[in-house]
Amino acid sequence: MSEPTNPAPIEFLPALWYTVTARDDNDACENSGKEFEVNPCYSNGGLVVIECGRCRQPMEIVAATLLDPQPEVS
Repeated sequence: MSEPTNPAPIEFLPALWYTVTARDDNDACENSGKEFEVNPCYSNGGLVVIECGRCRQPMEIVAATLLDPQPEVS
């Protein structure tokens, strides 16, 4: 029987836009276990932090897709 493996952490390239799916893992929050899509999400310096709007705790990023084409910013 194989051991469960932890997925590799998602690496964000700096200064790009992504679609991110984040999950609230805070058991004390009414959003616990719910997933939310953040689109667009900017990877400032390659760092992305998504917080729950209710409990203000960091959420687990479960998926990210680089937007192609990148949004135009003026």
